[in-house]
Amino acid sequence: MGRGNFVLGVIIFNIVLVVFSFVLIYFSFTNFFNVLSGKVTGEMNLTIESSAVINFTVDSLNWRSGRVNSGSTAAYLDTAAGTVKNGNWTLATSGLQIQNTGNVNVTLNLSVGKTAASFLGGTNPLYKWNITNHEVGSCLNASGGTGSMGHLGNYYDPNTTTALWCPLLQFIDGSDTVNISINLTVPSDSITGSLNDIITAIVY
Repeated sequence: MGRGNFVLGVIIFNIVLVVFSFVLIYFSFTNFFNVLSGKVTGEMNLTIESSAVINFTVDSLNWRSGRVNSGSTAAYLDTAAGTVKNGNWTLATSGLQIQNTGNVNVTLNLSVGKTAASFLGGTNPLYKWNITNHEVGSCLNASGGTGSMGHLGNYYDPNTTTALWCPLLQFIDGSDTVNISINLTVPSDSITGSLNDIITAIVY
């Protein structure tokens, strides 16, 4: 082999060696920076279960003992107004309150155990309730709006069979509680003794 060919071979060898070295350095730095830049990934998984739960945050009304005033045909007890007229029962200034304590919106269904006649008796007794938002926007219609909600804020005879009263009771804090006000007309010839009724709430 001539000297010229030997020198050329050495030069080619050195060039190949340098190129190989650069390739090795490039891949080494690429892998290094991939680690530093967070391109290596991991994975996390969890499942959050839905929970449809309601609670009576105010679960009792008690007007205590009283009677219709002498000479009056009936007494009128109203928790929304916080009044007792023509009678001496203790004032009840708050209705029952139901809160959605779960993590999903629910439909609220309500019923009572007695009619006015079976609860109070006497001549022309009245037993009515009024469902309202205790917190603004708690009860919405099935589409999530406020239209066609005329039954809220008005007095009705309570139903003894389960019926829908709030299509969508929200679970969002600050908008998840409704109030049930009670209005009673107690006749002077009503049933005497300790009278009570149960309100049942069911959600879906």
